[in-house]
Amino acid sequence: MTKLKEEVINFYFNKKVLITGHTGFKGGWLTLFLKMMGAEILGISDTRKNISIKSGFDSSLVNNEIITDINNVVSYKKEVSDFKPDLVFYLAAEPLVREAYKNPVKTINTNVMGLTNFLHSIKDLKSTKLIFTVTSDKVYEHRGGYNKFVETDRLGGVEPYGTSKAMQEMIVKTFYESYFKQIGTKMITARAGNVLGGGDWGKDRLIVDIVNSIIFRNKMEVRFPNNTRPWQHVIELIFGYLMLTATFYKDNIGFDSFNFAPEKSYPTQKILDFSKKYWKDKFNYYVSTDKNIIFEETRLQISNKKIENYINWTSDRDLVKTLDNTFNWYKAHLNKDNLFELNKSIVGKFLGI
Repeated sequence: MTKLKEEVINFYFNKKVLITGHTGFKGGWLTLFLKMMGAEILGISDTRKNISIKSGFDSSLVNNEIITDINNVVSYKKEVSDFKPDLVFYLAAEPLVREAYKNPVKTINTNVMGLTNFLHSIKDLKSTKLIFTVTSDKVYEHRGGYNKFVETDRLGGVEPYGTSKAMQEMIVKTFYESYFKQIGTKMITARAGNVLGGGDWGKDRLIVDIVNSIIFRNKMEVRFPNNTRPWQHVIELIFGYLMLTATFYKDNIGFDSFNFAPEKSYPTQKILDFSKKYWKDKFNYYVSTDKNIIFEETRLQISNKKIENYINWTSDRDLVKTLDNTFNWYKAHLNKDNLFELNKSIVGKFLGI
């Protein structure tokens, strides 16, 4: 175990941590990390899906969980108040771009009003020293051409998901300046690029679509094979969140925002080519000719310089290694391996414990 990882583990040991969205893809891995670090965890999510349980992320990872809509404040306010969390990781959201496009009212209600109601419900909790809110790399205003966004770029959105996430950024800043700053609670927003890794079953996500095409033995539809994205592995990203929180907690800063992304973006085609080599004749795809679909950035990249300079965090530059690790997890799923033990082994190996 490196000294850095030991320091991070020691920071979270016996901390009371509240996680919203703890049953989701990133929430599941975050919960497992914190469980293995010795934190006491309260989770709030709108559902506990069977696929989450089958993927090795079940309620044994938390000390207690509340299954409810994040807007239903009365169902969790007292329990959160009694729990007295030291830290909050806010991941509750509608996370899918196309689902958000189909259901804009629900998306705004979940992402914007959900966060607003939650922060309002805990704004007097003096026990909470830091609130970490996960937004998206899609918070930035579209400006065309090659976009390598930095944290000071203008926020905006041209579709419901991106707009709702940009609004989350403004809500967090508003609540910090209006309420949390006065009681000494720090706040962070994290804008991460596209995340790969086992345990993701979200609709219209590239890796999930590839795996589902193998499960159901059909050709996968690909919309934009040449679009580039900042792909990164979930394990590295979650540890980056934990590193940032542990550092920021002790620093003399009250509020800030950080991008999380690899140095370079890669086109979808590179992942498709690797998938053909990995899965061989089990996987095939075709490029859709239907262009009547929602707006997508052609080339998206966010700068990681700020987070690299602050905590020396970088994402693995080897996309092949990231994809190999990701598909190995899904192969274990298809083989009906014990994913709970596999997930623990992945995190344990990463941490060196």
